[in-house]
Amino acid sequence: MTMTRLVLISCFSAVCLSTSALAQDTFTLDNNTGYTITAVFAAPSEDDDWGPNILGERIAHRETMEVTLDTETSGCMWDLRYEFSDGEFFEEYEVDVCRISGESYILE
Repeated sequence: MTMTRLVLISCFSAVCLSTSALAQDTFTLDNNTGYTITAVFAAPSEDDDWGPNILGERIAHRETMEVTLDTETSGCMWDLRYEFSDGEFFEEYEVDVCRISGESYILE
């Protein structure tokens, strides 16, 4: 095998590995709850901890937010917790983020 061919194969392998290591799924969270969302927590379903708030800014009623989660490392099943301006919260378990990737996810 020539040195040029070996370098090309190595570069191709590096690109493939780095692409799969960065696999993420993104969906649009649509707030149709009638309340402002003040916090969003997302954790892989097998975790016992919610982790940090992933919401950069509040999401008013009828506004949207793009949510991107690392499904390569953590898998497709995620638990989501939403906190609202009235002090209430709502939790969803085992949301298949891979299935809703690229779509709108309406929270009512």
